[in-house]
Amino acid sequence: MELIDKEIADWIKPYATIVGEKIEVDINLKKEKPIKYFLRLTLPNTFQDYAIALHSYWINYNIPKSEIKEMQNDDDEFPEEDFSRVNWKDFYKLKNVSFELNTAILNSIGCKRFDKQMNNELYPGEGIMDEEHLVSLVKVVDGLYGNQEIELFYTFLSTQDWEKDLMFSGRIHDLPNLIKRENLRLTPSLIYPKEGNWAVNTDYDLAFSTIGGESKFIKELTKQNTNQILKVEY
Repeated sequence: MELIDKEIADWIKPYATIVGEKIEVDINLKKEKPIKYFLRLTLPNTFQDYAIALHSYWINYNIPKSEIKEMQNDDDEFPEEDFSRVNWKDFYKLKNVSFELNTAILNSIGCKRFDKQMNNELYPGEGIMDEEHLVSLVKVVDGLYGNQEIELFYTFLSTQDWEKDLMFSGRIHDLPNLIKRENLRLTPSLIYPKEGNWAVNTDYDLAFSTIGGESKFIKELTKQNTNQILKVEY
């Protein structure tokens, strides 16, 4: 994957919400139908189908029940490897809260998920798509379109030094290695092929990623990521 000096492709640039042209979306839609609001804010209405990839919750099952308590700012941090991924639907069930996708999306924006966060829980990362979802993306793209040439945009906020935006160009097979680079703190803000037949937008402030593409592309992604990547309406 090569670092390049160029602008985001014109067709997707307005939807890069940190640096784009601020697409006009009815603010009332944010409360009424938040999924539609964020899709229209982050992706153009040019794809056959759309999906939303929910960044995972995490639970540490190694902590004895007697030591589980409400999280405090001064609590000791546990190693990341002690935590296991949990999808949103299952996490809501563990918290004894009914799950409805639009409500969950809206609550993830306003930090209103639950009354208490326990010390064995981590909430979904904002601006960081699950590595498993990215690996699945590579697999699906390769299966349908081959080793496509892609471009990736990183907002400076997703880098370690917070100095400047970065653009990369390469092949879809190179994506898993790119996200492991030490100077990249989060996952790509935008991923899209030169052909423009799909796109993934991971906004810095959101706990989910939006995806657009052909019907067969969305169908395969959702099939490989049950209860994690969900087909939604634009």
